[in-house]
Amino acid sequence: MKSLAAFLLLLSANAMAQCDNANHVFDIPYAKNSSYFAGQYAKQLDSFSQTSASDQGYLLLEFKVDPSQLSTEAQQYNKWLAERRIDRVKSYLNKAEYPAPVITRILTASTNVDRSVSLTWCPNEPEAVTMQVASKDE
Repeated sequence: MKSLAAFLLLLSANAMAQCDNANHVFDIPYAKNSSYFAGQYAKQLDSFSQTSASDQGYLLLEFKVDPSQLSTEAQQYNKWLAERRIDRVKSYLNKAEYPAPVITRILTASTNVDRSVSLTWCPNEPEAVTMQVASKDE
């Protein structure tokens, strides 16, 4: 059982490191100081999770935080709020029993004031994963 877990971790680490054929799905915008997304995006998440259920790959949730010209307290608040926004999307997908892995990333060197969680689909490429696993074993 431990070897299976280690193998899956190895595959997920390789998947996180490379996403050559990324497909931007859509963005979920948030109101200022809010971590709740509008109902129309719940419908988009439902539709996406049904259409991508059989695909091999992972979903990347990404939020950009602009740390420039902010106090330390404001930077901490913005990072906390970014985490809450991403967690809301992840929780929604978990409740919908979304089958693919979900990877999250907060970019803290952005000048973007967009306030959106970006959803990007990263398909697995079986040949690349197999070659990376083989090279790790050598």
